[in-house]
Amino acid sequence: MAEHITGVDHLLIDSDDLEADRLVWQRLGFNMTPRGRHPQWGTGNYCAMLGQGYLELIGVVDPAEFAANAARRGSRRQGNGLSAIALATDDAQGAKAELTAAGVDSDGPKNLSRLLEAEDGTSEPRFDILHLPGDVSPAIPMFLCGHRTPNLVRRPGWTDHPNGARALVSIAVPVEDPPTHVEAYSRLLGPGAVTLTDDIVTLRVGVMAVMFARHGDLATQYPDLLPEPGEGPCPGVVTLAVNDPGLTAEYLAGANVPMIRDRQSVMVAAEDACGIAMVFEKT
Repeated sequence: MAEHITGVDHLLIDSDDLEADRLVWQRLGFNMTPRGRHPQWGTGNYCAMLGQGYLELIGVVDPAEFAANAARRGSRRQGNGLSAIALATDDAQGAKAELTAAGVDSDGPKNLSRLLEAEDGTSEPRFDILHLPGDVSPAIPMFLCGHRTPNLVRRPGWTDHPNGARALVSIAVPVEDPPTHVEAYSRLLGPGAVTLTDDIVTLRVGVMAVMFARHGDLATQYPDLLPEPGEGPCPGVVTLAVNDPGLTAEYLAGANVPMIRDRQSVMVAAEDACGIAMVFEKT
């Protein structure tokens, strides 16, 4: 694997109603951060920070500003669902050099920030962002993210969740023809990080996994969790580590959250989790 791509930093989940969806995730048992705001983009976010990785719920908070910057921002899919995967880097410049050596023409690094509206005042977390071309990430948009101010986004208590979630383990993404993506992601991560098994492509990124599989195969593995193909943005199946799925189930039952249980995990359908299915698993 590329030395300076160290894992999955976070997942971006689009929201058509950011405040309403924040309440949905709070009901699911996530301790959401204060609202973040992206200057001059018209978007904001709430995050569920984990000990490893995090989930970012992102939506429009200033429609006029959002519309004014549509040209440089690019298109945004309508509806709730997975919109991008941010890969972690410990050295954005080093990652840039590795990608260039592999023939990947990345954009950046760019030093960006967002405003975080916490109770003790507004802070400005900063990030190094390296945008990746679509030809090395054809299944779902990806970019590299390096944190310049990690202490501002992982504060004491923010990673403690009533549902017991403690780490991002994997994300499974439905795609039409997984084997066709092997070459592209081998360029991005190195051939040793990409495996093809029974038409399922698995990317090993640090200790995490990103999987591409046909919708039907995911629906077989995770019955009743995903919408029918073509209904809105990409759903994805996110696996989160918990210490005790039984305690997770108790919490969700107390919050009247519909769920599916098996011996190893507790699952919540995409329609009940803002467009992404969630699997809470003892890992």
